[in-house]
Amino acid sequence: MAIPFWTRSGTIDLSALQPQDMTAEILADTLSKQNRFGGRTASPWPLTSHLCLVAALCPIELKAWALLHDAGAAFLGEIMSPALEFICEAGTRTAVENAFRNARVRINRAIGAGWGVVVRSENHRLLDADRIAVQAEAFVLLGTAPQFLTTADEADFDLAVAFVKVERDLHWQGSRALWLSAVKDLASLGQLTLPKADEAYGIGPGV
Repeated sequence: MAIPFWTRSGTIDLSALQPQDMTAEILADTLSKQNRFGGRTASPWPLTSHLCLVAALCPIELKAWALLHDAGAAFLGEIMSPALEFICEAGTRTAVENAFRNARVRINRAIGAGWGVVVRSENHRLLDADRIAVQAEAFVLLGTAPQFLTTADEADFDLAVAFVKVERDLHWQGSRALWLSAVKDLASLGQLTLPKADEAYGIGPGV
């Protein structure tokens, strides 16, 4: 069954995403306008900045998926962990968690296929990088004391804190450009394939 999803370039089918629905420009534009922590930071911290931070903490073989690991938010929205917990309390936890997990898996598979990247969401090194990135973001942007960090995390945590301090004043357009540059660099190395736009949609670099 088709699930209509309105975009600036036309209505797409969320249940059958195509590569032209997830070009670098489309994802960059959408993700750069979604802020981490529900926008409760002193200045915006776009999802594109988070993706670049996680990629910076990953080895080269994981950087492609690191830059895409939360790209599903372009279609599902940026759902915070506390929000998901609250939703679970309002329903049957197992059913809610399974539905959300399955939806993310479907979207991630579509993105992985469209970008020619293996989905590495369960990779321990990437999960560690994501965990450290979140702690650094919360520390710099919200003043929250780091948690769940080990001695082995210290060097990466310091790197992540430095990254956030340098990039936190980027407006969303700057964050968009940062992510676009990162994916295009990896494409030039053969680490991923940039999906092509459907010219019938009239998609341009600013859409």
